Amino acid sequence: MNPHGNTSKPRSAHLTRALAAAAALTIVVAPAVAGLTATAAAEPAPGTSTPGTSAPSSGPSSDDAGAPADDNAGTVDTRGPGQTPGAVYANRELPRARTVAGAASGNDFTYWSTGADGKAHLSSGVLMVPSGRAPAGGWPIVAWAHGSRGIADKCAPSTRPTAEDTEELKRWLGRGYAVVSTDYAGVGTPGTPQYYDLEATARNIVDAVRASRDIGDNLSRSWAVVGEGQGAAAAITLARLAPTIQGGKLDFKGAAASSIPAQFGSLVANLGPSSAAMPSGLAADALYTLSAIRNAQPDIDVDAYLTDTGKKWMSKAAASCVTEFAREVDGLAIGSLFTKPLSGNTELTALLTKATDLPTRGFERPVLMTQTLQDTSVVVPLTLKYLNDARSGDTKVSARTYLTLDGAQSKRFSDTDIRGFVARILR
Repeated sequence: MNPHGNTSKPRSAHLTRALAAAAALTIVVAPAVAGLTATAAAEPAPGTSTPGTSAPSSGPSSDDAGAPADDNAGTVDTRGPGQTPGAVYANRELPRARTVAGAASGNDFTYWSTGADGKAHLSSGVLMVPSGRAPAGGWPIVAWAHGSRGIADKCAPSTRPTAEDTEELKRWLGRGYAVVSTDYAGVGTPGTPQYYDLEATARNIVDAVRASRDIGDNLSRSWAVVGEGQGAAAAITLARLAPTIQGGKLDFKGAAASSIPAQFGSLVANLGPSSAAMPSGLAADALYTLSAIRNAQPDIDVDAYLTDTGKKWMSKAAASCVTEFAREVDGLAIGSLFTKPLSGNTELTALLTKATDLPTRGFERPVLMTQTLQDTSVVVPLTLKYLNDARSGDTKVSARTYLTLDGAQSKRFSDTDIRGFVARILR
């Protein structure tokens, strides 16, 4: 596979390589595959409610004078009172029209977390609790770790969820779990998004779960994370880190991940003038990542490697949400964005390696990894190789691939496997 995402090879060549990479994995084969038999405009930031609607914690109110208003204001040099990771900054009950089917109640809230720079940042998210009577010990929690939705404030899923986000919340509520989902720091809150850093994203998720237990009633200590795309990488990271960083009031049980962006940092670092068009989802993720780094760390000087066209696309990435942006980048000649290979920027390549590298061993909790073949957000053969390496490297890893060309069918297979996995670890 061309490391730049060249899609000029016929689909059959990609499928052949994907099947070969998947050979050692647990595979679900769809009966439909011939010759095979089945074996198995920016909105207000969440939490910044008008007077009379918020129920802030003992920390600062969202209406405080001097509230952050620029990109640097979400970053502070030292933590002040109330800035403990997981501390609630502001909270309000969701109106009924903004809850999803199956939710008895919902909240959107803003809370403190830690960024890639080690400093305090605000993040926002939602909590929804299912209808019915809570089980003994409270509702177990599923943290939904969504993929890239955009880095502009208007793209925050807590205020503008995609159809996929809404469906995931409904699905897990219907299965008897409270659901927490974070927007990730800097999306819908002050500051520049740093979601390209997996550890920072993982901490945002942990801190959202911690904050949710101060907001909601009858929530269990037990929780798991389910992620896709960007969120899948964070979920995998949590299978190593969560027991260490969650604190004594939470009990992390495991992670499920789908659409896993293996070797994503390497792919981005190797972009340059010779790069060809990429699958639309992958191209959107790459441009979001570069745009976020360009804004968060101007000293890395991404602009020195961009054409005028590239700079325009970086600005577009900073302002566009994924649904429209993925359509716009479909077929984009990626090479036209660069004056020289990004691999020449050693600071950038070092950052990408450190921030996006996925572990293959050392997991503290069980992790299920699933991958479909019809996925435009990852380089499928690279992901299948990663799944094989992780399964071989750590007994806590289980992996599933779905050898069907029917994307909807493979998603159903994945959901069934993830549902069973979560039920086992949260029972």
